[in-house]
Amino acid sequence: MLHMLFRTGLVTLLIAALLSTTAIAQVVSLKADAPKRYEVKRGDSLWFIATQFLNDPWMWPQLWQANKQVGNPHLLYPGDVIELLDGRAGIRLQPRLRILALQQPIPFMPLEQVDVFLNRDVMIDRPEFEDALYTVHIAGDRRLAVQGDQLEVLGDLTPDVTRYAIYRELEEVRDPLTRQHLGFRARALGSARLINSTNRLPQLEITESFEEIKVGDRLLPFIDSPFGDGFQPKVPEQPLHGTLLQGLSGQELISRNQAVMLNMGSDKLKPGALLEIIAPGRRLRNHATGEVIFAAENRKGVVMVYRVFENTSFALVMSSKEPMLSGDIFRRAEMH
Repeated sequence: MLHMLFRTGLVTLLIAALLSTTAIAQVVSLKADAPKRYEVKRGDSLWFIATQFLNDPWMWPQLWQANKQVGNPHLLYPGDVIELLDGRAGIRLQPRLRILALQQPIPFMPLEQVDVFLNRDVMIDRPEFEDALYTVHIAGDRRLAVQGDQLEVLGDLTPDVTRYAIYRELEEVRDPLTRQHLGFRARALGSARLINSTNRLPQLEITESFEEIKVGDRLLPFIDSPFGDGFQPKVPEQPLHGTLLQGLSGQELISRNQAVMLNMGSDKLKPGALLEIIAPGRRLRNHATGEVIFAAENRKGVVMVYRVFENTSFALVMSSKEPMLSGDIFRRAEMH
């Protein structure tokens, strides 16, 4: 029997838009251009909706905490309506029949948006990389392979693993300020699935290719998402300060939904950590007058860490007001 939930009546969640004396108003602020009305749609995420209303979207749960009459802050469904009422934000749940077996609440953020990056580039020690599976033959005696082609590999398969990511040469990564060695980055070329492990040489089929694949390319097991079935990004408890090393796509200008590398590792960061990217302040000289002008820090956007290594981390750009660059600094996301 389907599990059904009947919703009757009307529930409204409110928060003062003007900063006042309540604790919640001190930490949650509405955007000046927040929409008057927004209806939740299939495919939405809580993060996307929060960015429409709040200056700091990760503060969405705190908005709900001030309204005890509403239940789980992470349960919004398609059809729910969020409104601005006389300068206040509220969520209005229209009366209807919900069949929970057929309709699921929207996620905080679709996991596919993060999972697509998990097994792309990776930081790895040179010995581990050189000991990994490697391509020794491409079906049809071809020199290069793409999606749909089959490979034969040499080396030890990982038990119970059928999906592998394909990588090429290592790139040494150093801290731009201290010149400290941070590790080696292996560049992702694509992915493959195991189709035959009984032959002398295991066979895999390429399921995705970003570049042409050739003999000698390495294969590493896919890792599972660190977030499980869902996740709640959060601001780190301790103050942090570091440098954005590079964009993983190779583009100079980095924007929303692109991945970046940070010069901070697993001792200080965990998957889900929210950080803000800032253009560092600079001293500039007015060439006409000779006057020295100080250009203040410029907040560019927010990133979320999705994978951590010993000395570095990878993060996804969640929002950006302007393009980010190598050399920009990061700190834990602050309330503004």
